[in-house]
Amino acid sequence: MKRTMILATALLLAGCGEREGPTGPPPPPTPLTIAEWHALADTEKKYEPETLDRLKLADPKLNDEDEWGRFMFTVVVPARKKDMPDATPGRRGGP
Repeated sequence: MKRTMILATALLLAGCGEREGPTGPPPPPTPLTIAEWHALADTEKKYEPETLDRLKLADPKLNDEDEWGRFMFTVVVPARKKDMPDATPGRRGGP
């Protein structure tokens, strides 16, 4: 019985609490290829600005404003219409 109490006390004191203090900066975003982007299943996350910015890390030509606009028009917008047809702006609903 006494041994069990000592063991239980030792386990409690050994680190069942949460870690305190700063955990450091978050890791830098990782590059995301267009193929990987197309394969993302979470459509909400797929179109977040942070996710789209990761595409620029994988393909430096997308950092050019004209190239980015062309990419958005030819790749992202059509994919969004396919992934989220009810959320497409300008879509007419109703009977």
